[in-house]
Amino acid sequence: MGELMKTEKILEGDLHKFFMVLMSLCDTDMKNQVQSTNEYPDLEEKLDSMGLLNLIKKLVHTGGMNNLNTRHNMAMSFVNLMKLYKDRFQTIQDFRDQYMAMKKVCNMLELCWQM
Repeated sequence: MGELMKTEKILEGDLHKFFMVLMSLCDTDMKNQVQSTNEYPDLEEKLDSMGLLNLIKKLVHTGGMNNLNTRHNMAMSFVNLMKLYKDRFQTIQDFRDQYMAMKKVCNMLELCWQM
């Protein structure tokens, strides 16, 4: 029973550390947006790291504007994630081709692509 209690305390400590690491990776604006949501107190109480990641994803994709321009925000977050930038002399068509190639790679690797 003592070993079980020790393992439980270690797990709870690790969950708390992981939750805090996720919050520390956010910039100040994102922290404020996350902490101002209704779900945050429950997530913090349960130390639900996956729920926190889901909340951050939702805020990034919606831009914190009640689902305004969601598709654009999702595309821009994906571009930022993959570090795709249009070169100065690159045409829009070439940039689109590069983007579509990256999308195919993600699909082949079975990475989550929700557009």
